[in-house]
Amino acid sequence: MRKLFLDLAILASIFFTSCATRLGTFTVISTKNIEWSRANEYQKNSNRVLGEDVYHIVVFIPTKGNITIEDAVDNALGKVPGAVALVDVVLRSESFYIPYVYGKNAFIVEGSVLIDPKLVANDDSNETIYYQGYYDKNKEFKLSKIEKTQFNSIQKDIAQKALN
Repeated sequence: MRKLFLDLAILASIFFTSCATRLGTFTVISTKNIEWSRANEYQKNSNRVLGEDVYHIVVFIPTKGNITIEDAVDNALGKVPGAVALVDVVLRSESFYIPYVYGKNAFIVEGSVLIDPKLVANDDSNETIYYQGYYDKNKEFKLSKIEKTQFNSIQKDIAQKALN
């Protein structure tokens, strides 16, 4: 019984291999151009952000060509609006593999985010843009950008006409 248990333990350790390696720590890491002349304007977010670039191996077929630290950093920076760099960064590599069944390789970066307030102020992704569509004299369809007040006025006029 003891020999069977030992054999199973050895077999499991061979088939279920995994490795996590700390590749290093960095004071600042970024994939974006940073204007260091404006460094005193940047704000450090105290929350830590995690970014990773992963590929899986199903049976023996990888789901992605390769993984890069750059993609892991981009993934982390993309989670916070206005992020330009990661500060106090830990870089890790993780891998896991069950032969002919499943595997996973990843680069993982974790750090605090350095935020450029000007990029956050210029981030209009949450702002709604209003357009008015019309046909011109040549019967071509045109779109023009309008203000929210104009949009509300047009919407109100259409509602009034529908009620009459």
